[in-house]
Amino acid sequence: MSDIKDKLKGLLSNPNLMSGSQWQERVENLARQRAEGTFEIDKTLEGDFVENEAGRFYRVRNVFPLDTRQGPVALGDVLEAASSHIALSACDEELLDFDPAKTAFMDTETGGLVGGAGNVAFLIGVGYFTDEGFCLDQCFMRDYDEEEAMLAYLRDVFRPIDTVVSYNGKTFDLPLLRSRFIQNRIPFPLDAAMHFDLLHAARRFWRRRLQNCSLTNIEREVLGIARTGDVNSALIPQLWFEYLRSRDARPLAPVFYHHKMDILSLVALTAWVSKCLERAEDAGFEHAEDHLSLVRLHFRQKRFDETVIHAKRLLESETDEMIRHETLEVMALACKKLGQFEEMEEAWQLLLQEFPRELLPRLELAKYYEHRKRDLTAAERLCEETLAFLDTRLSLGRGIGMEGVQVEQFKRRLERIRRKAAKGRPAEELDDSID
Repeated sequence: MSDIKDKLKGLLSNPNLMSGSQWQERVENLARQRAEGTFEIDKTLEGDFVENEAGRFYRVRNVFPLDTRQGPVALGDVLEAASSHIALSACDEELLDFDPAKTAFMDTETGGLVGGAGNVAFLIGVGYFTDEGFCLDQCFMRDYDEEEAMLAYLRDVFRPIDTVVSYNGKTFDLPLLRSRFIQNRIPFPLDAAMHFDLLHAARRFWRRRLQNCSLTNIEREVLGIARTGDVNSALIPQLWFEYLRSRDARPLAPVFYHHKMDILSLVALTAWVSKCLERAEDAGFEHAEDHLSLVRLHFRQKRFDETVIHAKRLLESETDEMIRHETLEVMALACKKLGQFEEMEEAWQLLLQEFPRELLPRLELAKYYEHRKRDLTAAERLCEETLAFLDTRLSLGRGIGMEGVQVEQFKRRLERIRRKAAKGRPAEELDDSID
């Protein structure tokens, strides 16, 4: 008991310990300051009130010189971004008309991730280039009744815009904004705008290596940016709701920082994508996984010449088995599309040499020998070898699912080849297609 009394006495002797009355006084003083607006947004973050016919809202504006660095690039570098690079990374030929000078880099912070009429964007950021530099407007509504004024202002900002750059904006930001404009009976000016959604571009280039393609992770791993004073995005809606209750904007400072960094990184990432695609000899894709993603992107866009060029460069130095396997497969298919059958054969043969268990190169080579090269002996031999290989796997219990189907596929092909050989049909009568 004496030990407890001694500990209590020690605690009470602490000069920093407040009494109950002192604590009550502090709480009341804080409530009074909040009621008086001591910690309101205009007292916490430097900005201005924007007024129009619909009311007013609070705006934090920053103008950044073009040489402002964001990771490895300057903001002004995006003005040199090639529209062909943007269209390629977006898989959207419409973006061949991309003009950074007529582009809005946009992000929103909302009251939650769920949809519906009740979800609002309480903080809308739009960045665009002016004669002074890169202008970033962070438009903030202090309460629900300021939404119309904020959207009316943005309507005018968006009017000269040809393209929107966002991160997951196609799925979230733009549909939400459109619904809010409609709710407030304001025409939505971005319906005809082109849209470059960097989330999808980031996934095409870097998901194979990084898996996590959140903007903050792309910042760290690709742009080399480490944020300081940031806030977890999952906490942002609650911070705004708490502000609505308390009128204390001090906890919102990290939210504005987070929001600003998101938009600046949209600019930097757009410039970086173009720089990576511009560099000769694929120097912009130093990681093999990223380089392979570039090969696959060209193939997806049916740029088969580029696919072969980039695949050959990657194979010159890459030793990782999985990367070589996929690169050889894509290159062989691209050569087939181009009608470069000798190079196709070399690619399939190399793939089969390095990965003798693979069936696709066996099938493609059998087609090639039968229909294009018209070497029925080689086609027959390859089918026989493949069936023997499959029979061994099945007898060892390693054949699962599709291998039984593939046995039948090779059997049918072998029977057809033998029928052709038995008939001794002239070569010019054979089907010269590769099925």
